[in-house]
Amino acid sequence: MKHTLKTTSLGTLVTLFVLNAFAHVPFIEGKDYAEFKPFPVQNITQSKAFYAYLEQDEADSFVMEIDKPTRIYVNTLIPFCREYAKYDVNYALTGPGLPQPDVDVPFDLPAGHGAVVYEPQYSDWSGRPFMYEQYSDRRYFEGSNYTYEAQESGTYKLFVWHASGIPGDYIAVIGRAEQWGSEDVKLAAINTPIIQDRAEMRSNCESEGDFSKWFEDESFLSAESR
Repeated sequence: MKHTLKTTSLGTLVTLFVLNAFAHVPFIEGKDYAEFKPFPVQNITQSKAFYAYLEQDEADSFVMEIDKPTRIYVNTLIPFCREYAKYDVNYALTGPGLPQPDVDVPFDLPAGHGAVVYEPQYSDWSGRPFMYEQYSDRRYFEGSNYTYEAQESGTYKLFVWHASGIPGDYIAVIGRAEQWGSEDVKLAAINTPIIQDRAEMRSNCESEGDFSKWFEDESFLSAESR
């Protein structure tokens, strides 16, 4: 995916720094976060948002190496678009000390590792929660968050997939601490204009119009129609 970078002035950088005191560090998926090549997450407690895309029948993955007790926070968001009104993703946090899952998952668990799995279920999709984020100047459908106090050292992973293998845009959130360094500000300066323009997305993202009618269409937006 090609992105057009915008020139960012010193004033914009200052504004970003102020906004970022209340925001995630933004990452945009370049190479696929595939199961066999997970994204290595550094500084696990720092709040990060990964703007990514699920290909058909794939699971994305993020890997976290822990050598001391660490709080792991995970969540997912879906862009607030008509195309995604009835679209949501599953996620699982895996690692040592976690229970064995009681549902099928699209990946293998190493010996001694378990998983906590989130499966979205809405009897009425029109009632799913959504929020506005000032940082990106966009709205998102919210997923359920999960916090785990990891006591055992080892490898933990976050997997994200769609239960029926349907492709789509999503955001994975890892960490809650609002910590920013100079490299984070530089990354935000590059990625913020892209995210605000929805240029990282594969969907056209129809976000205006009659919100109540979004849920009348029983079909998902397929890869072929993008």
